[in-house]
Amino acid sequence: MKLLPKNSLRLRLISILSLTALIIWGISTSIAWFEARKEVNELFDAQQILLAKRLATSNLHQILIERQMRGGFRPYHKRKAHYDDDALAFAVFTRNGELLLGDDAKGENFIFAPVRGFSVTNLAGGDDKWRIFWLPSEDRSLIVAVGQQLKYRGSLINDMVFKQMWVWIAGLPLLIGLMILLIGRELKNINQVGQQMRQRSPDDHQHFDTKNLPDEILPLVQGLNGFFDRTSTMLVRERRFTSDAAHELRSPLAGLRIQAEIAQMVGDDAKLRDEALNNLTQGIDRATQVIEQLLTLSRLDNLQQLDELEIIDWQKLISSVISELYFSAQRKQIELLFDVHSIPVQQQGQTLLLSLMLRNVLDNAIKYCPENSQVKVRLEKTAIYIEDNGGGVNQADLDKLGQRFYRPAGQNEKGSGLGLSIVKRIAELHHIKVQFENRQDLAHKNAGLRIIFQLTR
Repeated sequence: MKLLPKNSLRLRLISILSLTALIIWGISTSIAWFEARKEVNELFDAQQILLAKRLATSNLHQILIERQMRGGFRPYHKRKAHYDDDALAFAVFTRNGELLLGDDAKGENFIFAPVRGFSVTNLAGGDDKWRIFWLPSEDRSLIVAVGQQLKYRGSLINDMVFKQMWVWIAGLPLLIGLMILLIGRELKNINQVGQQMRQRSPDDHQHFDTKNLPDEILPLVQGLNGFFDRTSTMLVRERRFTSDAAHELRSPLAGLRIQAEIAQMVGDDAKLRDEALNNLTQGIDRATQVIEQLLTLSRLDNLQQLDELEIIDWQKLISSVISELYFSAQRKQIELLFDVHSIPVQQQGQTLLLSLMLRNVLDNAIKYCPENSQVKVRLEKTAIYIEDNGGGVNQADLDKLGQRFYRPAGQNEKGSGLGLSIVKRIAELHHIKVQFENRQDLAHKNAGLRIIFQLTR
């Protein structure tokens, strides 16, 4: 097993931070080296200039002049100094280039160059570069040269820089080791989440504990918890759909089988055969309706939010639904009325689903109200009222309206008990509140059922 896989976040963090530390160390070392070089050069240049000025104005100059008056200049050899002869060396020349005074062997090897200021050159018989400062005496008769080996300066600069940087160099492995330790410790929470995921059973939808999680990991864990919620809800819905379908289709299918067997057994009795076939057709229609409603409810359950929204024209929508159900209402001599009190505020939604919602409510009213009843739809600015005069329902049944497969006792009409469940789910998707209540007459008895759709959020 690889300790650090190619896509390991730990490896990438360690590599990036280590490389960054090396780059910063290299940049800081370079800056320190250049700054030290600049300061050392300025320091030694100042020393060379100061020594040259002192030599140019010293008594030695007067002694040399007096000797010239007594018989001319004679070369002078200074005793060997007890300091590093690479630090500073000097020589005194006449304007014609004759060496009068030299600092041991180094000063005597200066090559005369009648310039003023600094120059970089080699010494006679040597390959090392020297930086030499040239300064004429006050009477311009002598030229003083003070020089220093550049190699000496470089060595001194390197000693200064690396004596300061060795702490960095020695501490770099410790720094990288500390980074490895801290990164591994901080990534421990991610490893724990991964371990819990591997140990989790398929039916386990418990949330991960988000306590003490870093802010960078918290959105990931919260997303996983939300995913568990959605998955759990989806599984519950799928299991409920399977259970509902099995429960609701078992009786119709058994009835269809019975009617088919009756049709086979009646022999030449055409009346019984036609009645059995008619019951068979009605059973198929009922099973078809149940399947369609189950599929519709399952699709609505799986929706979290609606897309392809459009502005809803409630007046036009209600008129269209009433027109579709007009002939169905006429067959039972039920009057459909539509009263527009005011236009609701604009709302977005899916016209097809809202049409299904209103159609189910009105279809139930037509189906369960007695003949010569009246179903009225009233459009208000903030609500839609659908009410009938069919006598309403008991309070115990009223509280259960909208539950799946629930049908109040005493119903003669066949149904699946899913229509109002579909209504409530469509309303929920459109943020519409549904309320069921009984209408009261003057004697405070139930006169009919009223369904209120609150359009405001």
